[in-house]
Amino acid sequence: MHAQIEVLASLQTVDREIKEQAGLKQSLLDELQAKERELQAKQKEVDTLAVAAAEKEKLRAEKDRVFQDEGKKATDKRMRMNRIKNAKELQALQREIDMMRQANGELEEELIKIMQEIDAIKASRAAKEAEMVALQEAWQKQQQELGGQINDIDQAVAEKLSQRQSIAANVARDLISRYELIFSRRGGNAVVEIAGGICQGCFMNIPPQMGNEIIRSEKIHNCPSCQRIVYVKPVPLDEAKSA
Repeated sequence: MHAQIEVLASLQTVDREIKEQAGLKQSLLDELQAKERELQAKQKEVDTLAVAAAEKEKLRAEKDRVFQDEGKKATDKRMRMNRIKNAKELQALQREIDMMRQANGELEEELIKIMQEIDAIKASRAAKEAEMVALQEAWQKQQQELGGQINDIDQAVAEKLSQRQSIAANVARDLISRYELIFSRRGGNAVVEIAGGICQGCFMNIPPQMGNEIIRSEKIHNCPSCQRIVYVKPVPLDEAKSA
């Protein structure tokens, strides 16, 4: 059984490398997604400003139409003054013209304010669009770099999976299933050594009788505390003789 456990330990080394590469790939994918969200947010800002500018332009056009209409009315009334001889009617018409002039003045101020707001929105939009272009250029460059790294990871993982398949072929299928379950539940640490009577996975003591059975390697043992597959490294012959 010791030979099977040694193969499992080799398999675990490969599986950890695959897991590490998968983690690196996920980090790169997360970075790509974060950049995409940043671009989408910037595009949303540009679109929002475009809508705001369009609404202001519509309001400006409406105000300008009213301003022009009221201006024509005021001109017509001034022309009527030349035809009126009655002083009372003339005074009444003059008051109307004065009121229209005041209203048009206020309307003109509103128009100027709206045009200033449109200019500010356009300037802000131009700045956001410039930021968008810069982000897109940086994104394209980074996307190529990250894409290359991801391809390298995929290639490395493919090689490791091939290596894993070769190693796994030397282990009983039921033992592989047992190992993979523990590997997934114990964070990639399924096969651990016992050193000084202590499980190196959970650092809990192994009962002495069980420790002796593990040394004999007659069957697969699991740590009673963490359920990891445990084994004892055989002492090299030269070290055993010197001891």
